[in-house]
Amino acid sequence: MSKHNAYHKESGNAVVIVLVVLVIAAVGGLAYLSGQMGGKDKDGAAASQVASVQQANPGAQAAAAGEQPEPLNVKPGNPVVAKLNGDDITRVDVFNFIQQLPPNVRQQPVQQLFPLAQDQVITARIIEAKTKGVKLDNDPEVKKQLAAAKEQIVRAAYINNAVTKKLTDERLKTAYDQYVKQFPDIDEVKARHILVEDEAKAKEIIAKLDAGGSFEELAKEHSTDGTAANGGDLGYFSKNDNLVPEFLEAAFQLKVGELSKKPAKTQFGYHIIKIEEQRKRPPADFETAKPFLEGELRRVVLNEVIEEWRKDMKIERFDINGDAIEPAAGGDAAAPAK
Repeated sequence: MSKHNAYHKESGNAVVIVLVVLVIAAVGGLAYLSGQMGGKDKDGAAASQVASVQQANPGAQAAAAGEQPEPLNVKPGNPVVAKLNGDDITRVDVFNFIQQLPPNVRQQPVQQLFPLAQDQVITARIIEAKTKGVKLDNDPEVKKQLAAAKEQIVRAAYINNAVTKKLTDERLKTAYDQYVKQFPDIDEVKARHILVEDEAKAKEIIAKLDAGGSFEELAKEHSTDGTAANGGDLGYFSKNDNLVPEFLEAAFQLKVGELSKKPAKTQFGYHIIKIEEQRKRPPADFETAKPFLEGELRRVVLNEVIEEWRKDMKIERFDINGDAIEPAAGGDAAAPAK
């Protein structure tokens, strides 16, 4: 591993702030970076990183413009793609950087994005090299910013502790009961399907099913989508879920235990559908819902805490010119006339 491959959190975050401007400019103001720009430099990671970026629709923008990007021939391995004062920058380093970008930026053709990302990784290494070991602990501006940061951290911790004390399990369970009570009434079905490319093949499979063939085995043998390995199992879904309309219409015309009499045609091919169960969608259990409820309740409890603190304070308000105004509703007091 190159000695520069592991970025320190302290310097990494600062580098991100600088590079975000450069990246936005380079890709036309489409996005920003968030998080640390680092990664493990291992040969084994190279193929997966390359595949991940290539799968992010690398030719999207060229296709939109009516152009076809030049084919990209990515050879196996993790070659060195740049050097900085003799230290290696590998292809995985650049792809790790690309993986930090928002999806709409990663959709740029790799042929265009790679050199931009490569330049930003070089820039990051330059900034890291220049700032490594710099001693500015006694610099007045550094001290000022550290003191302000410490004050903000202390305030945040104090508020978090105050909110946590009021965020009891009893209150969470009350919120959960309310969530269950208000949960919408949604019909859903559990189904399997077999997806094939042509209608004749679909009708042939339906005939085999009518003759007593196993739906699961025929799905494993013939289905062309990712559910084949699970015997075509699609799990539960409702009419409101984000599925192909033609498929939903065909599925919800069937009763439990029923099988498609004719294949349902969609943009993906021909579907043979089997409905296994029908039910009302159940609400999430308490443990699953708890993190979401906690997030909602924290905002409510925070407002309660602030309101309690306000009552302990004497608040005086003046108008824009500093003159006395009428008392506001609540705990605020009107400032005495000058």
